[in-house]
Parts: sequence; structure tokens; C-alpha cells
Amino acid sequence: PWRGVGIPLIIIVLLFLIIHHVHHRNGNANTPSLRISTSTTSSKEELLPIYELPTKPFSKEPAHLTPIDPSLLISKGSHPIDIAHRNGHLHTGHILYVMDASGKILFLQRSSHVVTCPGTWSMLGEHANVGEDARQTVVRGVEEELGFTALGFDESTDFPGAWTADFHPNNNMKTSLHVTIQNVTEFPLYYVRHYGPRNDNRIDRQLTYLWLVHFPKSHEEIQWVLDDEVANHKWMSLDEVGSWLSEDATNDKKVYTSSEGGLKDDGPDEGDFCHGTIRSLYEAGLMSML
Repeated sequence: PWRGVGIPLIIIVLLFLIIHHVHHRNGNANTPSLRISTSTTSSKEELLPIYELPTKPFSKEPAHLTPIDPSLLISKGSHPIDIAHRNGHLHTGHILYVMDASGKILFLQRSSHVVTCPGTWSMLGEHANVGEDARQTVVRGVEEELGFTALGFDESTDFPGAWTADFHPNNNMKTSLHVTIQNVTEFPLYYVRHYGPRNDNRIDRQLTYLWLVHFPKSHEEIQWVLDDEVANHKWMSLDEVGSWLSEDATNDKKVYTSSEGGLKDDGPDEGDFCHGTIRSLYEAGLMSML
């Protein structure tokens, strides 16, 4: 009696083994790719060049927003971005005042899903990575955050001290935008924020370059591809920006200094921007532009 069912039973068992093998193989094929992607994202820590200031003329730490000649910086190697911020290592960064032909400035709103300052507004900003000079960092920021490709940059013939770059929107090489880029302040500004006990006493020390990135067309005529972490954006005139920053300053809280060890906290994160420290940096650049 078993001879009649032996062959069909063998066929069923073989089909089951084949299906199981295919499913198992596909599962293994998908899982490593996810692991590799996750591992690459988490382990690829951004390395920042680290610096110190000479004891002369800096016998003590400069005040927030002090202009400093970058040629005075003393290189001290590099650290991952988290260690640089956690230990208060001095590094360099860049704020980009992206302006269209009508004189309006771009502001970006961070997604509610990001870890740092969710839902707040900011200008385009970039840390300088190892091996980059200032111009390369600016170009990278425009490419990554706004959806452009640059073919290079050169000195400007129209504005002394400025430089230009040809950007192609969304990798469209048939369209080119000749963008002028220049320093907003003569020297970068010393930025320092004490996060205090609320955030493991982290200190952010950054020598910050402020750049005016001037596009030759109105923003409505340009194809922008914003970063995935951007939830919204808006363009504002310089007067509108000034009013917004001044109004937001009413949300500031007093600086707190602990009686134990002198631990300093530059105030809670209130208002439309990440905090008052970064807003004061935007204000400094705006005042130089007016």
C-alpha cells in the first residue's frame, strides 16, 4: 500500500525543501545588506580636524563671537564629531547665507524625526571634514543639502576676495548657475556653547566662517532638491530675517552657572531656532550684511 504514495510523498518533501532553501537564501541575502547599510551608517563617523589657540594672545578663552584669524590655529589631529563636541575640542564650521537674486535668504526647518534640534529652523551649516579646505566644505554643503553638482570654483572678477562656482541643479549639466560666494565677516567667529548638566556638560567650540552664497536667479526659477532631513523651507528678506531673529530673542532664558564647579549652562532650547547661541551667530552675520 505504501508504494502508491511513496513517489508523491517524495515529490512533496522535495518541493518543501526547495521552497525552504530559496526562502532561507533570500532571507540571508536581504539581512546582510541591511546590516552592511546600518553598520556603514553608524560606524562611518565624521572626522573633524581639531585645533588649539596659542596662549598668546589668548591667555583665556575668547568670548562668544570673537573674530579670530584662522592662521593662528594650531592643528591637533582629528576626532569623531561626537567626541569633538563631548570634550569641547575646537573645530571649524561654516554657515551659508544662501541668497537668491531678489535678496531673499533661505531658512530650513529640520524634520521632527532628527535627534538634534527637531522641528527648529536654521541656515545651511556644515562642519569642515578632514582634508577639506574652506571652499571645498562650502561647495559640498551646497551639493549635499540643496541638490546641486559643482564642476569647480574660481576667483571672482567682480568682487574682491570673493570666488565663484558653477552649480548644476539636480545633476542637470545642461543648466548652469554661476554662483558668487564671499565672506560675510573678515575673520571667522569664535562660537562657544555650554550645554551644562542637562547634556552631560558638553561644550561646542567652533571657529565659524560665515558665507554669502549668492545665486543669480530668483528662488522660484531654480530647481532645489532639499535633504531628507528638511521638513520645510522658506525665503525671507533681510528685514524679515532681522525681525524674526529679534522676536525670537524674547524666548531666551538667563545663563545658569552652578555654584559647584562653575558648571555653565547657556540656557534651555526655546523658540524657533535650536537655541539662542546659534541664533546670535546668525544675527552677527546679518548685521555685517546690512
